[in-house]
Amino acid sequence: MNSTISTISNKKQAPHLKEYYEMRYYFGTTVWLHCFYDEGIDICKAARACWEKAQAIQVYMNVYAQPLQGSLSWLNSCGYQGVCVQKDVFNILKKSLEYSRLTAGAYDVTIFPLVQLWKNAAKEGHLPDKKFLEEVRALVGWQNIVLIAPDLVFFKKKGMMADLGSPASGYFCDEIAGILDFYNIKHFMVDGGGEIFCRGKNMGLVPWRVGVQDPFDTSKVWVDVDLQDQGVSTSGNYEKFSKIGTETFSHIIDPRTGYPQKGAASATVIAQTTQAANELSTALCVMGGCKGLEFIRTLKNVEALIIENNNGKILQYQTDGFVKKL
Repeated sequence: MNSTISTISNKKQAPHLKEYYEMRYYFGTTVWLHCFYDEGIDICKAARACWEKAQAIQVYMNVYAQPLQGSLSWLNSCGYQGVCVQKDVFNILKKSLEYSRLTAGAYDVTIFPLVQLWKNAAKEGHLPDKKFLEEVRALVGWQNIVLIAPDLVFFKKKGMMADLGSPASGYFCDEIAGILDFYNIKHFMVDGGGEIFCRGKNMGLVPWRVGVQDPFDTSKVWVDVDLQDQGVSTSGNYEKFSKIGTETFSHIIDPRTGYPQKGAASATVIAQTTQAANELSTALCVMGGCKGLEFIRTLKNVEALIIENNNGKILQYQTDGFVKKL
């Protein structure tokens, strides 16, 4: 579950700017655009382009939809034979593979067979059979996807499936940011339902302010941060999880073991793109605080906050750059 919270200021905006604000329902959640723009900009045309892009992303990246030619569900049905996919599907897969490689598989775009396995285990009320789990885990591996530009995708193993449900909202934010940039809108916030991208300033005057939800009390905010020309995403196990018997399991699966992660209560990443923030925050939940912080410090223009609950002891790991945004 991604739980970064948009914050709206009650201060008056810069007098030369107009305001546009609209919420719609996509990707199973509420997404919204908040813009401050100069007079003379055709905001209706810009907004229409944004919502048309959101609709296209939703249609083609829904892993549970009936297979539509070029869609993710089509790829998951026929990928072993090699298929041509829609442009957005190819682009997001390409970027997801980059972060699968960068995180050495802590984030893996081909995780969907394991996601299905644990969902079924929760429905049936018992842990997966270990032998069967290993068979399913063998289907997970970003190294077994072949991309051939401009649109051909090939799975090396029959039964492989990609999951773009989480990255899609980050990709949405980045694509919408590109559209708003094209229309010369200099101040905006795009909220993809927890993944957020901010450009310029709120009301054209002050930094955009977003809150990181408290993983132990979701009615509270753990910390607020400033965001400008960056994306942010929080991943965690505290709102979306499974219960099997008396045990509670995270919805985030460690691709390397096949089991739900236990590394972190939440991880927040600020990066140059929202998709990067999303996929890296997922990886940090798998890595845990110490390894995650060590990893994130090797990256440029990326900041992170990781919160752990170690047998009742709350531990917080953060980069120096993240502290400066408080």
